[in-house]
Order: sequence, then structure tokens, then C-alpha cells
Amino acid sequence: MTALTLAGIGHAYLGRTVLDNVELAVAPGEVVALVGASGCGKSTLVQIAAGIIEPMRGRTVRSYARQGMVFQEPRLMPWATAVDNIAYPLKLVGVPYGERRGRARAAAARVALAADDLGKFPVALSGGMRQRAAIARALVVEPDFVFFDEPFTALDQALKRRMQDLVIEAATMQAFAALFITHDLIEAVRIAHRIAVLDLNGRGVAGERTLPGVPGMRQDRDIFDEVQSFLHDDPLFCHINDVDERREA
Repeated sequence: MTALTLAGIGHAYLGRTVLDNVELAVAPGEVVALVGASGCGKSTLVQIAAGIIEPMRGRTVRSYARQGMVFQEPRLMPWATAVDNIAYPLKLVGVPYGERRGRARAAAARVALAADDLGKFPVALSGGMRQRAAIARALVVEPDFVFFDEPFTALDQALKRRMQDLVIEAATMQAFAALFITHDLIEAVRIAHRIAVLDLNGRGVAGERTLPGVPGMRQDRDIFDEVQSFLHDDPLFCHINDVDERREA
């Protein structure tokens, strides 16, 4: 049984193919990190998987009840307080005001967003607080699948690590599956059960590697050694740090 299945996914922009024949499955409760060279179509694929973009070819099978998504930017509504931003998905589905505020506060507590900050507008929050609010907004619907589109790229290393720990803890406690897009192999090895590598030109998944141990229990030295082994000894990762500037434009 799979929570998410991508079968033969293909997509193009303005006649230029960016994805072709992508096959990927995520099991219930599994966190899969999708990595690949910059510009290979990772963000496009996660948006297709989440139903934001319709693929030109292939099909997506979602065998879960509720999903959340965390984007590269927090994407908080500037005119709404932190608690109202977190509660917004519940408002969309008609949850009564009092209940959605209570659930929003509970979700904020799960990501260690202080109660004193919930009444603030995004402009008054630090980058880390805004990202905590974005994660809480994804978790407030009690999802069984969460999509992460390089959510911590703009954060400094210490803050990025704290956000990764939040994801690991939330995934463990709530037992959701996830597709986590990242260009950072250290991040991928820290948070995932399995890594899938997208082909340099988006022509399917080039290969996969199941990671030893359990997210949250791996030692920093073991993570470092695993990444070095991938980069120096595993041909699957030889193009992981390539950048196609035409695709980035």
C-alpha cells in the first residue's frame, strides 16, 4: 500500500520538457527526500504531487485523507495575525471560529511558537517564527501527508537544524508521510527514511537509497559520513550539486 503514487509524470513549460516519465511511491508514515541538481524540476514535481499543478502526462494517486504543504517561503497573509494564518485552512473548510482558534493554538504549541507571538502580524515575526507558523499551518489540519518544498533554504544553519528537528518530531508524533524537496544532502539524511534522486534533466527518478537507522536517532558523525560516501563513492549523486542556469532563469 502507498500513500502517494506518481506514475509516468511528465510536464513542460512553453514547449520545453521539464519532467518526463517520473515514477515515485511514498508509503504511509514514510518520509522521502527528493534531491537533484538545481533546476531539474523538483519543485514542479512536488506541486504536481500536491495537486497544485496538473501534469501534462501521467497520473497521481493520493491514498490519504488530508494533506498539508510547507513552501520555500512562509507565504503568510500579511494582514492576518500568526494565529489566524495558522487557522486559515480550517476556515476554508468551515470549522467554527472558536474551534479553529483552539486547534491553531495547539498546532503552534507543537512547533514551539510562543503564545505571546500568536497575536503578532508576520512583519513583527522573525524568519524562524514565520517558518514555525507555516509549519503549524500545515499541521493544523492533522494531515496524513505533508509536502515540503525546500522550506528551510533561506535559514541560517542553526535555525535550519531546529526546523528540521521540528519536522522529525512532528512526523514521528503524528505518523504522517512526507515528500521533502531539498538540495541539501545533510538535510535529506537527517530527516528522511529514503532518498530519491531526480535525473539531471528531470527524466525520471535516477535511483533511490534507503537510509540506515531512524530519523532523529542518527548521530551527526554518521550523517556526515553517509553524505561523504554518497558524494565520493556513489555515482547516483555525481550531479547533485550541478546548476543549470537556463532552468533557474
